[in-house]
Amino acid sequence: MAGRIPDQFIDELLAGTDITDVVASRITLKKTGQNYSALCPFHNEKSPSFSLNPNKQFYYCFGCGAGGNAISFVMEHDHLDFVEAIETLAKDAGMEVPREQGVPDRYEQNSELLKRLSECATYFQEQLTQSPHKDKARHYLANDRGLTGQIAKVYGLGFAPPGWDNLLKKLGPRAEQQEQLLQGGMLIEKKEQAGHYYDRFRDRIMFPIRDTRGRVIAFGGRAFGDEKPKYLNSPETPVFHKNLELYGLYEAKQNTPTLDHLIVVEGYMDVIVLAQYGITNAVATLGTSVNSQHFKKLFKLVDKVTLCFDGDKAGRAAAIRGLEATLPVIQNGKQVRFLFLPEGEDPDSLVRKEGADGFLNLLDDSSSLAHVLFEHARSLVTLADEEGEAQFTQNAMALIQSIPVEATLRSLLIKQLSEQSGLSSETLSASAPVARHYDHSQSHSHAPQSPDQPHYDDYGYDQMDDGYAPHDYEDAGYAPYPDEAHSPSPSGKSGFGQKGSFKGKKDQGKWQGKGKGKGKWQNHEREQFTPLSQQPKLGRVAHATLCLLMHPAIAQEVDVPDPLLSGDTPERQAFSRVWRYFVKHPNNNAGHLLYQERNQELLHTIYELLNHPDATTKQKLGNAKQEVLDLVAVQSDALGLNSSIQRLKNSGNDAINNPQTQQELRALMEQLRKKKS
Repeated sequence: MAGRIPDQFIDELLAGTDITDVVASRITLKKTGQNYSALCPFHNEKSPSFSLNPNKQFYYCFGCGAGGNAISFVMEHDHLDFVEAIETLAKDAGMEVPREQGVPDRYEQNSELLKRLSECATYFQEQLTQSPHKDKARHYLANDRGLTGQIAKVYGLGFAPPGWDNLLKKLGPRAEQQEQLLQGGMLIEKKEQAGHYYDRFRDRIMFPIRDTRGRVIAFGGRAFGDEKPKYLNSPETPVFHKNLELYGLYEAKQNTPTLDHLIVVEGYMDVIVLAQYGITNAVATLGTSVNSQHFKKLFKLVDKVTLCFDGDKAGRAAAIRGLEATLPVIQNGKQVRFLFLPEGEDPDSLVRKEGADGFLNLLDDSSSLAHVLFEHARSLVTLADEEGEAQFTQNAMALIQSIPVEATLRSLLIKQLSEQSGLSSETLSASAPVARHYDHSQSHSHAPQSPDQPHYDDYGYDQMDDGYAPHDYEDAGYAPYPDEAHSPSPSGKSGFGQKGSFKGKKDQGKWQGKGKGKGKWQNHEREQFTPLSQQPKLGRVAHATLCLLMHPAIAQEVDVPDPLLSGDTPERQAFSRVWRYFVKHPNNNAGHLLYQERNQELLHTIYELLNHPDATTKQKLGNAKQEVLDLVAVQSDALGLNSSIQRLKNSGNDAINNPQTQQELRALMEQLRKKKS
């Protein structure tokens, strides 16, 4: 069923999974003492800063701050969501993922339809080697389009041979199968003969369209010559809504080592050819303009999106539609840029001519959203005088007003417009026209829910006092890292002069990626963590917390008074949270805690403790319980001292000025200082 995955199963999966095997199957590990080290797969580095502790079943990178357990590693490395990562680990462990009772989602309701579509994809692929007409298809792919067999396999390309009923005969001998193929858009019913069908796709190169889990949900078919239409796509079906899907997104997630940037192009072949040249992070819309729903989907995966258009009039018009679509959904930490190719070029032709480096160089020179917005606002002005400037200001504000109020970009654009128009930001905001909200996506009456609602059975977990509870993973996300800003967020500035003229300065924070999405922002490096050898000595509270993390069972044997659990420092809060967790979950370990905890500052503190050099010592410590008991005793005494100090301070000016009282207060303060040290 499509209900949430039971907590007990996740615990069992983590307990039965060795993170060392999971990580070693994906990157090269080197044994370093009791731990393993490696070059971090989540950021570029020359010396290893990635550490894996097999005893504690977690990993941590001191270079970028990535850390977590087996689930979070698979999510980040394989570009999977929470449920996909669970299913991947369960499959490797030979376990079946159970589901609590719930309402089936639209995919589960149409499991047989998805099965037929998968069979169609297999059939089309087989025809590239088995059809009597295969030479025509193979020649087109290899000679006319220059594709290798390897890239054709990655994207599952196939061939629908000429003829009216090849697919129908192969996969639809029974009425039930024919009905499913019709529902999936693979057949067309004859107008003059109800209940009789013929193949929708005939004599075409076939492109399977996959959802983010890799399930085939539709097809695109390209004609060989000048036949119309050149591209024929599947119609809307119960599992395919073209305004919500992007071609190549699944493949980009699978084949891009560090997916932090996506390029939106206009055609299937653009995506495939770019991938063949090593640029694997391109996707394409499915015969529609990019819309707000597309941006919402993309922003859940990456911080940067570049829209790539032809340099002609049609490309410019498409860019404006993209601009209007992104403004209502732009978020802080997200960036949209625009790449206009030279006249007569598309990504397919350009990358063949200039190579991957040439294409990536153009990406570096792409235009910012601010540049395109102001340039478009000025292009609508016909008068080169004060009235024209007023019209330009109104045009720009009409666009800016559609940006969410909480987005920092809105304020920055108003400030830039103020500099260009000479009007104050307050005046611009007060006199702004009514915001126009653009969304070029279309609603569909047969869609089971609104696009804002989850359309996969994805569940994440949010922190509760006694564990975790389900909420929609797609909406809330899963953040297993010590810092929520796991990917560097862009905030480049535009170089605009007065009266709307663009000075042509490079945007600050320029994208430095070269191939396979491995980019980094020059002025937004991740926080650098202190190397192990330079970490400071731990205080008493931190030592006790580390003992609990290394020996969770002792939490049941140590009684901590309530006043000690109201921590006012990160170390005290970490101690309180760790003790409470292991008291409530005596059979769990540090890996379970890391998986369930959602407080990012607290996670950061715990990760640093677990990776401190003293952690190895605590692992072997025989009297860990006594160390925690000593802390409780010292802290309890300190609380008593605090009470005495507060009593003296509250005794009034006369008492405080008394030399005996002052001496007593100094003595108590000195005792308290020693207790805390």
